[in-house]
Amino acid sequence: MQQHSFVSAAGFALCFSFLVGCGASASEEPTSSEPTASSDPSTTLGAQVGSSTTGTSSTATGTDGVAAGAAIGATSGTTGATEDTAIVSLNASPKPTSQCSVSKDSNGFFVRTSAKSSYVAYVPASYTGNEPMRVVVGLHGCSDTAMNFATWGVNPWDTRKTQQHIGISVDGASGGAAGSNSCWTKGSDDAKVLAAVDDLAKCFWLDRSKVTLAGYSSGGELAYKVALENADEFDGLIIEDSGLYANSNPDQLLANAAWRLPIAHITHTDDGVFPLSKVQADWAKTTAAGFPLTTKVVAGTHSGTSDDWNTFLLPKITAWQH
Repeated sequence: MQQHSFVSAAGFALCFSFLVGCGASASEEPTSSEPTASSDPSTTLGAQVGSSTTGTSSTATGTDGVAAGAAIGATSGTTGATEDTAIVSLNASPKPTSQCSVSKDSNGFFVRTSAKSSYVAYVPASYTGNEPMRVVVGLHGCSDTAMNFATWGVNPWDTRKTQQHIGISVDGASGGAAGSNSCWTKGSDDAKVLAAVDDLAKCFWLDRSKVTLAGYSSGGELAYKVALENADEFDGLIIEDSGLYANSNPDQLLANAAWRLPIAHITHTDDGVFPLSKVQADWAKTTAAGFPLTTKVVAGTHSGTSDDWNTFLLPKITAWQH
């Protein structure tokens, strides 16, 4: 497989004013290496994407991307209800009637601002506006940016041209020093997730029964909290290198969820931030609470790769619906 990294440049940004249904994107040329997230979310901080940023997006490339692609564990659990694509869900957002103007970069990504924060979005060519589309809502790790996570996690390069979901990456992580690329603050940042989906629905026809929450590292901590506390808003949860235990009330989160939504979780053997033993204890607790859980353990440290998303996490959601 050829590996790629994402670089967007403001000088190549393309501006489009379009009615709902226009989701064409510019082609992206491969460069050197596959983008990855990296480092300890509690200590490593970088530059944060602003509400109107379309400039250069830095890519953190780890040394264990190849090793992390080799599975040493087995998948287990179930994935959820069968999808019937011939029926428009009663939970779909109303079809938007207003015109939205967005500024796309050369790879088709654009930034919008919700009532709570900005977010980065990618609408694939498969979106026609004639039927509601699945959505994946991503929360980056605190050594990453919303723009960069949108390119390697939520909308991986290798499958982007044929993907069947709108992928957004929420910005506005509030933890850490002002101007830094921060970790998420559970409680303070929760509302930014649902606000981004509500804003997206103003421009695109969304199937609200097929909204998946996704998180890496610090973003995974917040994703667990938001998904379990607002389970009726999501069809499932996909997680990489994170832990439910990092929340202050994991047992209560599991017990109080409105429904037992499916979860897919991939982790690495030598993750020093979210140790495997603690993550596996989470898995046992989650399964005991009745949640359909699919897990995978792969070789590597605390560094995610696009392959983790396009070969394991994202394929799991295709049959999910709430």
